[in-house]
Amino acid sequence: MFNRPHRISFLIFLLWMSPAFASIRVAVTVDDLPTHGKLPPGVTREDVARKMVSVLTKHHVPEAYAFINAGKVEVKNESFEVLQIWKDAGFYFGNHAYLHDDLNKVSVDDFEKAITSNESMLKKLSPKKDWKYFRYPFLREGDTLDKRNAIRAYLKELGYKIAQVTIDFEDWSWNEPYSRCSEKKDDASVEWLKTTYLQNAVDMLDRAEVISKSVFKRSIAHILLLHIGAFDAEMLDTLLTNYEKKGVKWIGLQEASKDEIYKSDPAVAAKWGSEFTYQVMKSRGLSQKDVGLTKYEAYPEQKLEQICK
Repeated sequence: MFNRPHRISFLIFLLWMSPAFASIRVAVTVDDLPTHGKLPPGVTREDVARKMVSVLTKHHVPEAYAFINAGKVEVKNESFEVLQIWKDAGFYFGNHAYLHDDLNKVSVDDFEKAITSNESMLKKLSPKKDWKYFRYPFLREGDTLDKRNAIRAYLKELGYKIAQVTIDFEDWSWNEPYSRCSEKKDDASVEWLKTTYLQNAVDMLDRAEVISKSVFKRSIAHILLLHIGAFDAEMLDTLLTNYEKKGVKWIGLQEASKDEIYKSDPAVAAKWGSEFTYQVMKSRGLSQKDVGLTKYEAYPEQKLEQICK
């Protein structure tokens, strides 16, 4: 039998291996490069990119896929330098449709063109073809099953994997309020934005784990959605630190995508986009109550729309 020191070490090992001590694996992805949302006074798109890259590097986040809209550079003449900053950091790129096209508002043919039109820029940025990941703009995969199935078949034909999302706390909706409040120098409102941003971020991490363990009976490899916004850049260090305190271990999108759950298609048509886990819940006829979700702080959508106006 073990002597006392060895028994203690063995018990510690068992505790560390138990679900309560297991790490939560999360891949970080960032949408809408090179530009997203309004900027506060004195901040440039390049500043935002440099800050996000610096923080992601500090926290040793691997890969950090950026999903790009090449039309913002080629049609709208927006910053190519943002993409270069991301590339120089050694991070990765994925396809987010040419001009952030909404599948629910365009034809299948037009959406297919939006996918392939993005590829010329992706080939320049990432010649190793590790850009074969597609993120649906607005997370909208089709409002009819025919449309959904047609685009899925097309992506498969082109060799893409779908970059799903399991953690989405609507981070994008804090960026423009931050710009307004910064312009008005309303420090109290900025503090409210910081508090609610972090609260919703942590709530959605917790919710994602609850759904994961209820629906899939384990902690899945999660994929976090962020945007290339000024407030995202401002909050990123604190956000990642808070997630790490919750037991998060950063992984790459390529590793996360190997999780068996992402091989399935919930086959759910919807008007609005949603996380992959919610699609699975809907396909199984499960409600939030069914999977054991408790009450969380409400997403303050209305106040975000009105604050500092």
